[in-house]
Order: sequence, then structure tokens, then C-alpha cells
Amino acid sequence: MSATHERERPDRGPREARLAAWAEQTIGGRAVSIETIARWRPAWNLDLDMGDQVLALHARGERDDGIGMPYKIDYERRVHDLLEAHDVPVPHVYGYCDDPYVMVMDRLSGSVDLSFAASEEERVDVVLEYLSFLPRIYGIDLEEARAAGFTIPESPEAIGLGLLPAFEAGYDERMIEPDPVSEFLRVWLHRHRPHHRTTRRLITFDAFQFMFETGRITGLIDFELAHVGDPLSELAVLPVRDTIKNLGDLPTIAMAWSDITGEELDYDVLDFHSIAYNAHAVLSAAPLIINPPANGELMSYYGWYVNGARWAFERIAELSGFELDTVDSPVSQPSRHSPGFDLLVERLSHKGPATGLADHEKALSFRVARHLQRVDQIGRDIEKKDLNEAAELLGYRPQPEELDTALVSFIRASTPDDEENLTRLLDRRVQRLHLTLAPEGSMMLRHPRLKSLRPGYDKAPGAGAADDLPWTPGLIAGTR
Repeated sequence: MSATHERERPDRGPREARLAAWAEQTIGGRAVSIETIARWRPAWNLDLDMGDQVLALHARGERDDGIGMPYKIDYERRVHDLLEAHDVPVPHVYGYCDDPYVMVMDRLSGSVDLSFAASEEERVDVVLEYLSFLPRIYGIDLEEARAAGFTIPESPEAIGLGLLPAFEAGYDERMIEPDPVSEFLRVWLHRHRPHHRTTRRLITFDAFQFMFETGRITGLIDFELAHVGDPLSELAVLPVRDTIKNLGDLPTIAMAWSDITGEELDYDVLDFHSIAYNAHAVLSAAPLIINPPANGELMSYYGWYVNGARWAFERIAELSGFELDTVDSPVSQPSRHSPGFDLLVERLSHKGPATGLADHEKALSFRVARHLQRVDQIGRDIEKKDLNEAAELLGYRPQPEELDTALVSFIRASTPDDEENLTRLLDRRVQRLHLTLAPEGSMMLRHPRLKSLRPGYDKAPGAGAADDLPWTPGLIAGTR
């Protein structure tokens, strides 16, 4: 008997025990460890002793039910299987466990954040290795993709809009009352969509996601948005991905992408798809904010929403040739209920040395409590400023509960001549919302500006603002 077999079986809760039993029955071997990963979607790491080796597995769960994503996790295996068949390094998928409902696959070693590369040379080499896999993906025959279950867009309009209609459908199904920010981005994108694109490829879309170790990629990951579409829409993700994965010189990477794939760069189309990608985040998060699931991570949804909206507005302003304003700090006017919020934050802040799942759940509650405390402090001043600015645009001052409905009506009837005023107003609104998420100095208030893919540009207008600071490498779950 191997030394591993002599180890005690790990302590497991009911779900972990069911997952371990499924793995043993489906894959074989003996489960010798299982770890619950504390993050915003259910996930586990599992080790199976196969006798001659220990098989490292990862179990990936479904996103929250309320999120308006186009695809569910049962879609992802077809992507893994198709890419694996074309010699693209991806985790092999063994199957789906029903309870907990997870996709079980090989666990890759290494890091996803290139801040942890040993040198700048290693960073460049890893990015070039990633780019080298793209011709294999882009070369997959579309009829083979269709046979694997992928929809093939047939018109320039469908190619230009990409996944936007699917995100809109999820938003419309789940949103209780329309959100002005979401509605404006929808109107803008339909109005400015590319009409000339006919190139279609199988793309991973949520691109530039991989793990690397000692200068080599161990595998590509995260294919929940893979589809057949415009390859430029995949490259357009690069600036957002860079904010958490520190990829390097983006214009140089974009030109290398073009050289390696043979696809020409159209910077206006790239900017459109960058705006669309951020709008996807807004449309998927908005329903979760207005009706948060009990087991969800509300503050993560807010983070996706405010950063996605602000990045979209900043890119729209850049394309349109104007610069956005930075809002003034709101006046703090705590209500008579503020001592209760202060007490709640203080009690939840004592998390202790533990780093397990229970501590993670307490930290989530702590973040919500800080948000409510901040709303109590500055919410009244923010509401007044939002109403005052809306009155200038609408020509009348709505009641607070009527504000969103009034703005949505105006947006739906708007013309291109209204776009600058609406972009400015909604960007200021979202900046103020961002300030309610946490106290001054919190990492949650940072908003690193997107770099441009265009040669000669560094970042969008407004770079250098007080909140234009990077997130600490490895801080965001899943980026070490």
C-alpha cells in the first residue's frame, strides 16, 4: 500500500463527501484530500490517489442563478473537448457531478497573474506562447464547431453585435426595473455597431486567460463565453484583462496578435468591442444588485458594475473626443442610525487569523456592512446631486423614486446629439455610486484606467486621477 493510501481520509461536509464519492466512482482511485475554494462561485480542489500517481482535479461550479450570462456551465465541456482535439493545452474534463453540480477537470499548476513572472523576458515569452495557440483555435472549421453545438452568426449585424443580444436577453428576463446605465449602453452599442465585419472564427472571447509556471503555459482556462464571432472582439478584452493580470505592453501585444493570426487590426472596431465587453459586465451584474441572491457576493457584483460602466464611459468619451469630469467628494451627513452601522462594521471586522470558508463568508458580510455604513454617511448628498444633475437634463426635478424611470424614458427617446450629456451624467452617477462601496482608502475604490491598444496611447483620458491605481497583484480571487 502506498504512503498516500496510509493517510487518513479528509474531513468532509455532505457536499464534499458526495463530490469525493462521485470522483472515485467515475474516475477511479481514492479521494485523499478535498478543499473548498472561498470565492464567488462554488469550487473545490480534489486529489485522487490512483496508486501510481495522485491526480490533481478542480471542480468548477455554476455562477449565481440571477446572473444574466448567455451560457451555463454544461456548455463548457464542448469547448474543452473541441480545443483538446486540436492540440490546444486545456484541462481535460472528466464529467459533471450532479450534487454539487460541478464540472470536474484537471487542475493546472502555476499562476494566472504575470506580475509573478520571474522577469520581463518571461512575461513576454508567456504572452507570445499564448498567442501561438490562437491559429490552432481560429483554424477550427466552422462546420466542426457547428457540429459541436456552436451557433454560427450569418450576418454582419450578428457578427458586429456578438454576445450583446444574449446578455440583453438575460438582463431583460431578470431585471425588475430598467437601469439607466444599462439602457444607455444598449442604445449606444446598437447605434454604433460595426456594419462591415464578416470574419468569423471560434474564439474563447473571455481571452488571455491561462496559467503559467517557470516560464511556460500549463494550460488555457475559462471558456464560459466561447463562441463563433469576430476575433477582434476577443482581442478587445485585452485592456480589461490587463488590469488584473498585468500582461505588459498592450499595443505591442496587439500587433503581435495580428502578425501571428493574420487578422488585421481595426482600432475603431476594437474600441467598440471593448465598450461592449464592459457593457456585458454591467448587464449581467445589474439584476444581481437590484435582487441579490442570499448566498451571493453583492459587493463583487457592485465592483463589476461600477468598473465596467466607468470603463465603457471612458472609452466612449475617448472615441467622441471629450474628457470626463471627476466628481467631488460627497459631504458626509450620517443619520441618527449611524451608531448601529458603526457597531456592525466593528463586530464583523474582527475576523481573526482563520482563512477558511466561514471566515470568507464573514468577510462578505463585513463588506456589505461597510457599504451600508457608507451609504448612511454620504447617501443623502449623492441623491441630491444625482437629482440636481438629472433636472438639468430632463427639464424638471423628479421625485427620488421616479428618477430612474424618467432617465430611462429620456434615454430611449434620445438621439446621437444627447450622447455626450448622457455619458457625462451617467458617468458621474456611477462614480458617486462607486464611492459608496467602501470607506476612503479601500482597494474597492480603486479604478485603474484601461490602457489603449492604439500605438502611441497610454490610457484613456482622465488618467492620473486619484483613484487611478492598480489593484495589488494576487488580491482578487483567482489571480495568483
